[in-house]
Amino acid sequence: MKMHYFYIIFLLMGSVAVPEAGYASATTKPDSKVVLISFDGMRNDLAKKYVKDGKLPHLKSLMENGVTARDSKTVTPSLTAPSHAAIATGTTPSETGMVSNKWQDPHKELANGESAFHQPLDKSPLWEEAKKSGKKTATVLFPGSNPDAGSQADYAVYYGETWAESSMEKLDFKEAESRKYSEKSFSPIKEAVLKLPLKNAKNNKVYILAIDTTNDGKTNYDRFIISNNRPFVSAGSGAKENEWSSFPVEVEGESAGFWYKVKADPALKKASFYRTAITSGLIKGPEGFEKEIVSKFGFFPVQDDTKAFKKGWISRNEYEEISSRFAGWATNVSLYIKERYQPDLLMFYTPQIDHESHYFLMSDPRQPEFTEENSRKHMKYIEWAYKIADSVIGKTLDSLNSNDHLLVVSDHGMEPVHTLLAPNTLLKKEGLLKTDSKGNVDEEKSKAIAVASGSAAQVYMNKELSGEEREKVTKQVENLFNEYHIKPAFKKEVLKQYLGDIGNTIAQKRFSDFDQKTKQLFSYLLRKKEAPYQIAAGSEQEKQHPNQGEILILAAKGYMMGSELTKAEMPAIELGSHGGNPNRKELKAVFFAKGPSFKNNEKIDSITTLDIGPTVYELLGIPSPDFLEGEVLEDALN
Repeated sequence: MKMHYFYIIFLLMGSVAVPEAGYASATTKPDSKVVLISFDGMRNDLAKKYVKDGKLPHLKSLMENGVTARDSKTVTPSLTAPSHAAIATGTTPSETGMVSNKWQDPHKELANGESAFHQPLDKSPLWEEAKKSGKKTATVLFPGSNPDAGSQADYAVYYGETWAESSMEKLDFKEAESRKYSEKSFSPIKEAVLKLPLKNAKNNKVYILAIDTTNDGKTNYDRFIISNNRPFVSAGSGAKENEWSSFPVEVEGESAGFWYKVKADPALKKASFYRTAITSGLIKGPEGFEKEIVSKFGFFPVQDDTKAFKKGWISRNEYEEISSRFAGWATNVSLYIKERYQPDLLMFYTPQIDHESHYFLMSDPRQPEFTEENSRKHMKYIEWAYKIADSVIGKTLDSLNSNDHLLVVSDHGMEPVHTLLAPNTLLKKEGLLKTDSKGNVDEEKSKAIAVASGSAAQVYMNKELSGEEREKVTKQVENLFNEYHIKPAFKKEVLKQYLGDIGNTIAQKRFSDFDQKTKQLFSYLLRKKEAPYQIAAGSEQEKQHPNQGEILILAAKGYMMGSELTKAEMPAIELGSHGGNPNRKELKAVFFAKGPSFKNNEKIDSITTLDIGPTVYELLGIPSPDFLEGEVLEDALN
């Protein structure tokens, strides 16, 4: 009887304990898996416009078979590193330490900046927490997942080194010395030699053989074989004239390489060699994982080459081929890991929308070189980037199993900009930033410095300033940026620089609202004690992080900021920017999701990027950490 009584108690205790141990939600299956894709810079309004216009069929399918949020509001500042940290952790920059894309090292003198993309997160990200619960995880390029900087997924792929920038070089072909060759040529084989700008490569010389493969009685060099060894008994990398090919190299033990094209006339009177940057990736996982990925997919390719496009080395079509190759590599690697290793959580990332928008988002008449024709051409480039994202979505949808959940998100949107502001120039004029005879920042004599990224800037005070003096300088800085207005002389310069030969009447019309829109150039000043890194303005939480500046400045719409000592105002160096007030429509991000736990063809209200992490924990059925600030998206779940 007594034993029977205790047996009943034991069963009752067990029935209570099981949910605690498993954390299985009623909305998820025990074997539930999550794939999360982040498209850097995908604007909520543009994405939905392109869907409506029939440009993004795979995203349309995702929306019709899953959940769509009205929009997704990101953190302040609306930059890549802080926003992805919020997605990965479910908490704000004051907790993650990712207060910007760049910041001042609190332990060093002024002008010693740190890049967020090489720093660890201060709060444990999804892939680390999932590993603690026994889940298998994978990250591919996701910001914050650098395996050399912090926590690492079971299978991790990240940006590595750029060993040499891209180049376009003339080729001087000469008749090759007599050797045995694997390919027959109907004209004397010619050879050119190039030297790669690599200090630590096993062999930095590249030999290029020109071969005539057509037996037509004419000199017609149409095939090129590339190797870094002689003799060419067996062919190395080879390609037809103006045809892409790749060439792997080893640098400091790393698998690296480049893609190239030989552009030449049939007689080789004019010949040139374009190559992309020489790049490698960080690939970490079980023994043999890196070798497996490189063997199957090749070396880590370059992400893009805007410089080559703008210099005329490559056509727009070739530029798009380079970017598409990178997006394809990242997607194929991600989906291979999904199929081969079946991680419970896979998070990957593509940057094409963000990159194109920074360089080509021309939609504001006040932007440099704006014309209706230029705008139409540039916006086609933006549309192309969204179509690349759509193809990634399509491939991923095709890979899904019945227990897979797909979340498509972005970190922030993007807005057009026309003017660059230089806060450090203003600090220098105010006497708060000092420079030496070479124009470098004098770290000892300076009292304040701004570290800019996109449309945001952190203002840091010299750590040697006492409490009373620090407060005095802080107020001085605050007044400086609050009271700063654009100068009348600049307005005249703008009309000339931006609009060129456009008639004065049109110019004046375009800038008729210049005064109203630029009264508050630095439109959003927040003191450190005001907790500026919250999703919602007016939060009662007052969190501070050593990486934060004493003041966070956000530029007005249409403006971005730089850290250099340039003119106080000048034409923007980019056409698109982010980092400003995340309440603005253009800076709103996206959220789409489908899977067995999500509702079908459902529209939900606005969310925040902080809500993504808690929802993933729910889908995986694992405990969530106590630092989460977001909420599970209950309205999206069955």
